[in-house]
Amino acid sequence: MKFLGGILILMYGMFFLPQPTIAQHQHGGHSLPGVEGEKKIEPSIGKETSPTRTFLLDGVKASFSIMPMAEHKKMLRDMRMKIDVDPQGTHNIAVTLSDTRTNQPWTDALVKMKVIDPRGKDQVKLLDAIPAMNQYGQDFTLAEKGRYQILIRFQRGDRKGAAGFYYLLK
Repeated sequence: MKFLGGILILMYGMFFLPQPTIAQHQHGGHSLPGVEGEKKIEPSIGKETSPTRTFLLDGVKASFSIMPMAEHKKMLRDMRMKIDVDPQGTHNIAVTLSDTRTNQPWTDALVKMKVIDPRGKDQVKLLDAIPAMNQYGQDFTLAEKGRYQILIRFQRGDRKGAAGFYYLLK
């Protein structure tokens, strides 16, 4: 009988008490039409025109950086890194994933990004791991001014996640 009571209390807690992962997504921002029908809440950290964004997603911190290609090439030269860039790419988009409990970066995840331009055309790419910088990145063509939607899906072992935001290119 105690066993059944314990299960009922556990189920009550799971379904009726607010979950910490939900609470961290409900502060500020607006809904983002999303990843396979899901609605994600955009946190208030960073504005649409900001080239950096940070999200907390169920124990994973995802930090994004959008850099114009000329600036990206200069950074690579300054760091003496030999990375080929996409000749059609206008921007490099990088994301750093880390565990929120240990603060350790993820360097062995599979990360895919989708960029949707203001006209609705999309680019989907698997991001390259850059172990020296503890991040994943890829070159994209953001050819016209306007509002872009940036979406990622990532997987590391059995842990999966998704995030997205709008970026306004002026």
